[in-house]
Amino acid sequence: MKMEHHLKSCTRNKNKWLTMKYISIFFFTLFLVVILYHIQYSSPFDFSLSARSQRRAFLSQENYSDVIETMTAKLKDSVTFLPLQDLRFRETAITGHTWFMSSLNDTREENEAEHLYFPSKASKGRLLCFKGRDTKDGTKNLYALAWRESLPDSAILLEGLTFVSYTYYDHKNLWHGLCAVAPFVRWSMKNECLKPERWVLFHWGELRLRMGSWVQQLMQANFGEVKVEGFDRGDVPYCFEKAIVMRHEMSQMGQENKLKVFDLLRCKARSYCGINPAGKGREINEREFPIIRLTLLMRRGSRSFKNATVVTDIFAKECARVEGCILHVVQSEDLSFCDQVHIFPFFLSVFSNYYRKF
Repeated sequence: MKMEHHLKSCTRNKNKWLTMKYISIFFFTLFLVVILYHIQYSSPFDFSLSARSQRRAFLSQENYSDVIETMTAKLKDSVTFLPLQDLRFRETAITGHTWFMSSLNDTREENEAEHLYFPSKASKGRLLCFKGRDTKDGTKNLYALAWRESLPDSAILLEGLTFVSYTYYDHKNLWHGLCAVAPFVRWSMKNECLKPERWVLFHWGELRLRMGSWVQQLMQANFGEVKVEGFDRGDVPYCFEKAIVMRHEMSQMGQENKLKVFDLLRCKARSYCGINPAGKGREINEREFPIIRLTLLMRRGSRSFKNATVVTDIFAKECARVEGCILHVVQSEDLSFCDQVHIFPFFLSVFSNYYRKF
């Protein structure tokens, strides 16, 4: 009995020892699994990464940078310059997308002038770029669109807002020049009175370096001193941080908006030339008759009167028949901008009244 009891006791102790051994092995194995898991996946153990893993991560970053540089270079190379003047559309040069920057369609708003704005959703965030400064052949001047991060090599970025004015006619002519720049005044009125850093002028795709003196001073009265860009920093692409292009003059601008533009310009011109908005008041002569000032504005050249003396005599005789009438004969070429504003304070009303017919 004693022997049997002793054997049972030994067996029980042995089983207990084995159970403890298996439990220890289990927990040790579990601990190793947890350690290995953290080494592979958990950031707190990043310091334990092998030298091989670190080298692999460095090479991945280097490859990523190479890919970015390669893609940027490809985007630069993919920028395509097209002629500003597209001769395929010479028959529709002033309609639709015109023959100036013909691959692009205008943004249209009700009763507003058609325009192009860069960068915009329509341009997919790309900037407008020009290359060339030819003044005689518009097909030699080029345009393209490019993302700011991948501008063409050697491109010069012109910061701020640029007004790009295209006219089929002439920026030097008072009438056509005013019609070409007036839409920019309206656009500025709608957009917190933004002012440009520069003008860029084109006629038939040919670069123009100045506008007429009268138009230039009127724009100066409204926007302040703004230079006309000549692209004189080398034969390289010039890209614009922001640019608005007008190529239809005032064709789609509503009558009410045209009147708002000319009302503003008239007010700005008077202020620029120091004219009292209240005017001179009622003038009378020594016989208590109201003074009527009649000014005959003459011009030289092909559109002048064939016999200016005869015309002047006719107006002088008619003026003499009216008490208080005073006739002045002046040559428009001899007057400065402000001289004309002083003589004809309501001169811009002529443009407003013209558009009332339509």
